[in-house]
Amino acid sequence: MRLNRQYIRTQLMVQNMLKEHASKTSKTRSSHTAAVFEKSSAEGLKQLNYSKDRIVNNAGSFSRLYQTANNRTVADTGEETVIHANNPYESQSDICTKILDEKYSRINAINKTKPDPLGYIKDKYKNPASPYFRSDLTATERQAAYDNETEWLFKGKAQSYNLQDAAFRNVSLNGEVDAENEKIYQRSQVNQQLQILLDRYQIDIPKDTVLTISITPIDYKVKVSGTDDEELINQIEKLLETGENSKELFLHIMKSLSSDSAQYSLDAYQKYQTAREMYEVTGYHVKDLEVIDGRFVTPDGRDLLDVYKEELEKDPVQKKTVNYALAHYGSQLSKLAKVGYDSIPDFILSIDYSNGSLRDIGQKKTYGTGDTAWFENLKRQTGMND
Repeated sequence: MRLNRQYIRTQLMVQNMLKEHASKTSKTRSSHTAAVFEKSSAEGLKQLNYSKDRIVNNAGSFSRLYQTANNRTVADTGEETVIHANNPYESQSDICTKILDEKYSRINAINKTKPDPLGYIKDKYKNPASPYFRSDLTATERQAAYDNETEWLFKGKAQSYNLQDAAFRNVSLNGEVDAENEKIYQRSQVNQQLQILLDRYQIDIPKDTVLTISITPIDYKVKVSGTDDEELINQIEKLLETGENSKELFLHIMKSLSSDSAQYSLDAYQKYQTAREMYEVTGYHVKDLEVIDGRFVTPDGRDLLDVYKEELEKDPVQKKTVNYALAHYGSQLSKLAKVGYDSIPDFILSIDYSNGSLRDIGQKKTYGTGDTAWFENLKRQTGMND
């Protein structure tokens, strides 16, 4: 309730400030200038509501923008860690936000010149009797415009958007397609990054050779199989274990797992996340600790969870979520102590590599080069094909 009251007070304050500002500026504006501005504003509003204001003109150009936004070539920067699980990606939502930011920043500037900005917005979208009423928009589009314009009016800039905006009247948006497209994009980036590593170490993998790369959790040790060439295996294992390349590749594989993946096990995943958190915060490997009275105990006799709490409290940000973290990981540690660390399999992840691309194992959705025919089918089924 406190936030609601504060929000309402902010709205009223902004409205009063805008009224006062508009009143002062209107006194100095000639009637002729006001008439010209009113006409140009109305024409500008109509254009803005349909054209996406020069950024895109139709569904086809939106699709092209979507594709070109993520058309990036990886270059060798000389850094030891070349592979990255999270590469910059512009989603449909990101592009929509850019479009609407430009559109509504201009509309908001027009609205604020009115003596009663909120009343003017209501006239456009809520009052059919008003000469400003946007009858050319659908009811859904009017509601979206109302939501988006009031967001800007009350907050200075929209913190969220109603995407049923007229700007996207002929544009299909689909969250599932966008999520899968990002996975394909991330794979293309990691493929390029891996090739940089191979080139750096002058390693040439013979055509049609299928290698399997397996990585253990926490220590991120690499095991390569699929060839009798021991020298090649040793070279690849060595290069992947430089910097944090093996860890980043592990995370990439994990992010690429689909719901039907044969590699995924909830128990193994939770074990990994708990052991990883304890190691990254405390420096202790859970597997190396003794269990006493249902608790993991450090070599100096301390409860691991107490050490974890102390470390979290040293960080001003993490300190705010200590209780949540203790409740979550405390229950996971108790489970591991009860059933035994080794009774749950380690979350070892594997991926194949052949002909310049990583290729997923044990799942229907695959993201390697030439392995994405299913994605084209998904786009057709959802009306998202280019």
